[in-house]
Amino acid sequence: MQHEHNKLIVITGCSGGGKSTLITELSEMGYVVVHEAATEIVKEQLAVNRKITPWQNPRAFCKLLIARSIEDFHRAKAMTDVFEKIIFFDRSYLEGIRYYKTLNTIDTKKYDCFINDLRYFDTVYMTPPWEEIYCQNEIRKHSFKKSVDDFERVVSFYPKCGYQPIELPKVDVRGRVQFMLSSINRT
Repeated sequence: MQHEHNKLIVITGCSGGGKSTLITELSEMGYVVVHEAATEIVKEQLAVNRKITPWQNPRAFCKLLIARSIEDFHRAKAMTDVFEKIIFFDRSYLEGIRYYKTLNTIDTKKYDCFINDLRYFDTVYMTPPWEEIYCQNEIRKHSFKKSVDDFERVVSFYPKCGYQPIELPKVDVRGRVQFMLSSINRT
């Protein structure tokens, strides 16, 4: 069931495709944003020299990612006095579930109950692969090709969960914001 008051909007897509820049712009405009849990977890783990990262311990990382993302969902759902009643998420718990399913675990359906119970806005906005702006860093260690492969898996997973993906245009951040807000206001 859609949240009665706030629209919980997911921005997802290709790693290095401009999501964080878009989230920063929306925040500067006064919108509530929920930052990507995976990035926050990796930064925390690196800061304390722990090994719960996707490249060192994918299963533990995935479990932590899903738990943190679900906490973020509940916190956002409980918020009041939100600008234009819209909260933007840089990715969602659904991507943690998709990732968990790829780890060859015994119980690949362990988190499926959340898919129907914790619903975001029906439209999900996708940043497409954009090689011209892609760069690797200490958190984004993978290649552009791996980012594209991951993007294709994410794009196919959201419709299986009942969401309608819309690809954002490869334009400057203000153009992307305008495109997205216009689309949200039409629904």
